[in-house]
Amino acid sequence: MNPVSRRASHGATLVELLIGAALVMLVLGACAGALAAAGRLLSALGARAEVEDTAELAMEAFRFDVRRAGFDPAGASIEALPAAAAGQVTLAADLDGDGLLDASSEEVTQWVCATSPSRLSRLIGAQSLPVAAPVERCELHYLDGAGVDLSPSAGGLSAADRARVRRIVLELAVEPAQGGAPAIRHAEVALRSRP
Repeated sequence: MNPVSRRASHGATLVELLIGAALVMLVLGACAGALAAAGRLLSALGARAEVEDTAELAMEAFRFDVRRAGFDPAGASIEALPAAAAGQVTLAADLDGDGLLDASSEEVTQWVCATSPSRLSRLIGAQSLPVAAPVERCELHYLDGAGVDLSPSAGGLSAADRARVRRIVLELAVEPAQGGAPAIRHAEVALRSRP
């Protein structure tokens, strides 16, 4: 019997087993690295989706409140904007139709762009509900019927200027918790028809 066929009949040599084991370890290492990279990517995508959802939900809630501001089924002359400043707006609506505003209910809602900590909050009565945080940018703008920006003074818009407001704009940029580009949203919402 020749030496080659004798070796084949006895199985693999130690060197061949070591080379095979090294190749298996290389393949397993590459798979583990790929799985770790996929896990990091999945985590980053999840965080991005969360910040996008937060920004979009904040915009939807804001649109909802602005659209119902000024609802006055009893004809009690409810003022849609009792207060309007650069960093906060107060919206009023007679939701139960009794001709009165209940400041402890959703009939009077405030939206506040806070700076410390940076967040957008919705206030109902004494309850403050953080809607989005942290925010890189949170700005409110008030437009008249011609689309002209009514710039609030330090004390906010005067009663005469609040009566001219036809649309409210919210500019929002929500920062992701794990860094990266902020989720940027813009909402321009028309108030109910006013005389």
